[in-house]
Amino acid sequence: MTRAETGERMPWRLAIALVIGPAAWLMPHQGAISTLLPQRVSEIDPANKVSLVMMFSTIAMLVALVSNIVLGACSDRTRTRFGKRKPWIIGCSILSCLVLFAFSRADGIGAMLGWWCLYELVVNGVAAAMIAQLSDRVPARWRGTVSSAYGLGQMIGGQTGILVAAQFLENVTLGVETFAAVALIGGIISALLAGERSNLDEPMPPFNPRELLRMFMFPTHGARDFYKTLAARFLLTVGSSMISNYMLYILQDYLHLDQAGAQRMLSINSSITLAIGLVCCLAAGPLADRIGRPKILTVITACMIAVGAIIPFLFPTPAGLIAFSVIVGIANGANSSLIQTISVEVLPNPEAAAKDLGFLNLANTLGGVGGSFAAAMVINTVGYGGVFVGEAVVVLVAAALFRSIRRVR
Repeated sequence: MTRAETGERMPWRLAIALVIGPAAWLMPHQGAISTLLPQRVSEIDPANKVSLVMMFSTIAMLVALVSNIVLGACSDRTRTRFGKRKPWIIGCSILSCLVLFAFSRADGIGAMLGWWCLYELVVNGVAAAMIAQLSDRVPARWRGTVSSAYGLGQMIGGQTGILVAAQFLENVTLGVETFAAVALIGGIISALLAGERSNLDEPMPPFNPRELLRMFMFPTHGARDFYKTLAARFLLTVGSSMISNYMLYILQDYLHLDQAGAQRMLSINSSITLAIGLVCCLAAGPLADRIGRPKILTVITACMIAVGAIIPFLFPTPAGLIAFSVIVGIANGANSSLIQTISVEVLPNPEAAAKDLGFLNLANTLGGVGGSFAAAMVINTVGYGGVFVGEAVVVLVAAALFRSIRRVR
């Protein structure tokens, strides 16, 4: 164990790596799923675009569901002179790049769906190994601060992905290929910078049928707060996905903007959310370390999201959407670090960190699909305005679940 890992000093190299890494895998993912994929779908089949986006999310979820858990468990058992996370981060980053190149040149719904499912498979291998480093190598005293670094990377990746994707609405192929390069270069840089050492001397758990089954089982002992966190994260993701997965269509069909106006508004909203989110993300982790109350801060920010979501429902204008972006940007920026801190604290077994964090990350995958499904139902029933009310309701339930967690203050 290195000096940084014993808590004697802040693990700066790892913190920087955990900014670059999440940004590098999330930027292509969010840029594609929220903007470029819907744009390509609307070009191919505009009459069925809402249902097709929901179908993509649902089928890809099933792939990601298995990938996150299985590849996370395999990472936990990996023993190499390069460590147990680095080989998976680098290998799956390379595969992500290659698959995105193939996806960019698919010219039919079936081919696009096949390549997107394969992409979900490999990108979850990157995510599962990367986030496990928070449990592996970060002492408790620095966990909030390093979680801020990870959340900062997520914020940069998610919002920059949308911002960059908006510039490629007229050339989806070039946009996806640009993201492929980001996935490759960023993933490799993050893995190398993290400086993970050999773990060949780490004991290998016995490999037998019972152990194999345990590798892929949900935790069962001391896991009450784990499952509350899972449910709360799921609902937060459902709420945000109801808006983000259909933002392009909201701008075009709810605010009635043309393509140029929609492109401009996507850029404005992403810039606002990114700028505000970066500041709040950087502040939230150290603040949580200082006062020791990440749970209460998360409850407050979830309630802020609910307030922000009502504004575009009451004022369906570009100004209303900008107000939404400001308020939600503050809350999501803080949550990017706070939720990771809570997630690590509620793990039932740190020795199975990647696998159990993989289960928690199912909240993101399932929530994205649930958000797409719920939004499609609401849009087809009451129109686009209803998705903002829907987000407000589900994030308030998430706030109540976070409030009920006992292991974290």
